[in-house]
Amino acid sequence: MAQDVRRARNISQAELAVTAGVGRETVSRLERGLVDGLSIGALRAISRALGMPSIAPLGWRGPELDRLRDHHHAAIVERVAQMLGASGWLFDPEYTFNFYGERGAVDGLAWHAERRALLIGEIKTRLWDLQDTLSVLDRKRRLVPPLLERERGWRATSLGVVLFMPDMSTHRHLLERHSATFGCALPDRQVRVRKWIAEPAADLRGICFLPDSHHIDRRKASTARRP
Repeated sequence: MAQDVRRARNISQAELAVTAGVGRETVSRLERGLVDGLSIGALRAISRALGMPSIAPLGWRGPELDRLRDHHHAAIVERVAQMLGASGWLFDPEYTFNFYGERGAVDGLAWHAERRALLIGEIKTRLWDLQDTLSVLDRKRRLVPPLLERERGWRATSLGVVLFMPDMSTHRHLLERHSATFGCALPDRQVRVRKWIAEPAADLRGICFLPDSHHIDRRKASTARRP
């Protein structure tokens, strides 16, 4: 949560560490959830530097954080829409369903009429629960295609299930730590996913990292401050 606020404020970990008077490693540990051993004083200092309620980084759920997350999520959705639109896909930013009590929503649904390909996207700005995310994706993979065939006449000959996430070191490290799990559930990676989006054929299950607009904005701001 602290990372969401820091990134929205276009502050680097190093800048936050200086303002809070703590080491950069302390900020990094907090953002990775490694809070054991961190002092209350350090947590309070980081909270003040971010303008958050004291010691709130562990559980702050204020309306400002929700707005920041919504903004970040919308930016990622826009990038997915642009990428798919450039390859001839019809993009639906949200599709909700209810199949005999099994409810859900697809963050990024896309249909390629020429190739009769369906893409079920899951767009995450932060991956909090790996098993829950994979379980939800599997449920959507089972339920959504037959529902769309009945509701919209989309009879897909190929199906893609893709987890879209901003390209962050946190996500890269998560992918490395759980490589076996991701290898079974979502084996295809960046190059393969983008090739499939350009020319969909057969089925695909993969992960696609997208440029992080917050990181890009920070780089631009840093460049602008240089003499």
